[in-house]
Amino acid sequence: MERKLFSESWHRVAAQKIRLRPSVRVRKQYFRGRTWYVANDIYGDQFFRFRPEAWNFIARLDGTRTVEEVWQTCLDRNGDQAPGQGEAIQILSNLYQSNLIVSDFPADVVQLFERQKKRHAREWKARLFGIFFLRIPLFDPDAFLNRTLRYVRPLLSGFGALLWLILVGTALGVVASNWETLFAHGQGALAPANLPLLLLAFVLAKLIHEFGHGYAVKRFGGEVHVMGITFLVFTPIPYVDATAAWAFRERWKRVWVGAAGMIVELALAAVATFIWASTGPGLLNAWCFNLMLVASVSTILFNINPLLKFDGYYILSDLTDTPNLQSRGMRQLGHCVEQYAFGGRHSQSPASSRADAVWIGAFGIASWCFRVYITYVIIMFVADRYLGLGFLAAVLTVTGLFVIPLYKGIKFLFSEPRIERVRARAYAVTAGVLAGLFVLLAVLPAPRYFRAPGVLFAEDAEFIVARGSGSVETFAAAPAVATAGSVLLRLSNPELPLMRRQLEAELEQLEAVERLQLAQEGLGREVLHERRLANSIRIEELEAQEAAMEVRVPRTGRLATLQPKEHYQRWLQRGEIIGETIPDGAWRFFAVVSQQDVNLLFEQEMQGVTLRFRGNAGELVVPTNMRIVPGRQEYLPSPALGWRASGPVRVREDDPEGVRASEPFFLVMLEVEGDGAPLHHGRVGLARFRVENEPYLHQWYRKLRQVVQTRFQL
Repeated sequence: MERKLFSESWHRVAAQKIRLRPSVRVRKQYFRGRTWYVANDIYGDQFFRFRPEAWNFIARLDGTRTVEEVWQTCLDRNGDQAPGQGEAIQILSNLYQSNLIVSDFPADVVQLFERQKKRHAREWKARLFGIFFLRIPLFDPDAFLNRTLRYVRPLLSGFGALLWLILVGTALGVVASNWETLFAHGQGALAPANLPLLLLAFVLAKLIHEFGHGYAVKRFGGEVHVMGITFLVFTPIPYVDATAAWAFRERWKRVWVGAAGMIVELALAAVATFIWASTGPGLLNAWCFNLMLVASVSTILFNINPLLKFDGYYILSDLTDTPNLQSRGMRQLGHCVEQYAFGGRHSQSPASSRADAVWIGAFGIASWCFRVYITYVIIMFVADRYLGLGFLAAVLTVTGLFVIPLYKGIKFLFSEPRIERVRARAYAVTAGVLAGLFVLLAVLPAPRYFRAPGVLFAEDAEFIVARGSGSVETFAAAPAVATAGSVLLRLSNPELPLMRRQLEAELEQLEAVERLQLAQEGLGREVLHERRLANSIRIEELEAQEAAMEVRVPRTGRLATLQPKEHYQRWLQRGEIIGETIPDGAWRFFAVVSQQDVNLLFEQEMQGVTLRFRGNAGELVVPTNMRIVPGRQEYLPSPALGWRASGPVRVREDDPEGVRASEPFFLVMLEVEGDGAPLHHGRVGLARFRVENEPYLHQWYRKLRQVVQTRFQL
């Protein structure tokens, strides 16, 4: 890459005598086999990382020589390895912004205050546009950590690691053995009555989490001077400033500090698991369940996620030796645009190799997209409860994510000196890209689909029902295809013959008494006659039940039944369904169309319908006919579609059967012909309906408007 030796702005700094602040400490670190130096202001918690070539320049800034003299010395000693004047200016600018240098000029005091003002302004601007992640520092925990470290130190050792493995491993075994109970309790985790316990558990888990970071920093000799509260989506959460770990030379120490919070939190979840499993229903049991849930789920979903600036992000940065991973990713994307799209020759890539550039650029794209997605989810979550606050958060977030970067991009395009020679090309490329995007998104018709979950049923399927009550005595191996009338299983019920013989004896007695009444012409013959008829009917019923001890296949077809080992010596109640017979050929897929897509169903001309099933996504099934069931529906065609059965459709919480949808829907019946995979009776799938084409922007606008109207009734 071409490096410029001289700069037209050099006269501004050449005569100044600059030195590092006395509070700045410099340590050597190694990243990807290369030496770096990290400068740290112990009072301001400011960090700056630079290469050895830059350190040769910075180390000679002792306040007695001018910048010109220092730079000329570096040039004489290091030749081509010395920084150019433009690079030296950039180094001094970064040190200045990080408040790590001072000058002997009297105006430096004024500049210092101005610099501090700008820094505070940047911090408040970041807080304003990061409304979901406000941080408020409260006190200095360093003295407390120093006093209590001796009690915690044994846990920050090999013995502590072994104890943690035993604790967490045992807790996982407890969770596995109580999984069904745990899942049942989890259904009510977001119930209003449980929210106070959930919030209390969340705050405690995060407090322990942050102390884990703090003690890990102290364990390796660092200092922790800031502890406060972060308002994460307006929820108060403790936080600790563990940036002192950045100055650790050993990478494993920095990784250990980043993981310490999650390690401690999982240990807390394990202890809560033991208490929950060993206590009965009550306040302590419920609170430990919430603590266990929060300390494990939040760690897995958020802290370990590298796309958010939590623990996983910093761990990934250290493991890959890529500091400032997110900002470097965005700089790499900007470099690609400037160099390859605009043709600029003076842009410098933050990557050290082509593979590094691909990796950093991909991370920048992924992290930005994920931030947009998670911000959208959070805004909707807040707006569901506080519409005005959600709207304000949406305005600030859109401004921070889109408006300000757009303004900076326009400013760069019109005033950046680096692209002065290629500015005409930059204008042309930008205009061409914008025009192309407009045509692609707003003019050209694009494929338009909507999807609906559903369940597949065989058209003439028939249940196999136990006609009598009894325990399973014999069970024939179920064939792939059974013929009508074949015996599937035999039941045994010793009570039926005894009851029948008892009724037969009573019937004989009633007949004898009735004959005696006829001989004596006594009264009550009508009553005896009715009792005898009732006994006869009851005897016939028992005989029918005895005959029904053989459960037969009602019609020819494939069998869907329990396995013989699941039926062995099991008691079956009369009328209990034990399976189905499924004839080949005709199938019906019942698709549940939500209200958001109803207008497409009725107003647009259908271009085609296809079905997909999980596990056979590559095999498309094309229905032969489609019929819309008239009127809105509330009850799902199968519980497998509802949330209670892990289906895609939300159901009402007060419905124990799990078939009443929380919102009305329309039912579409699709007729399917065929045999074999992926067609299986009762299988959940997805129907994709294709309608008339429409530009993407129109589709996205309609989707957004439907979401707003549905969720906020606007």
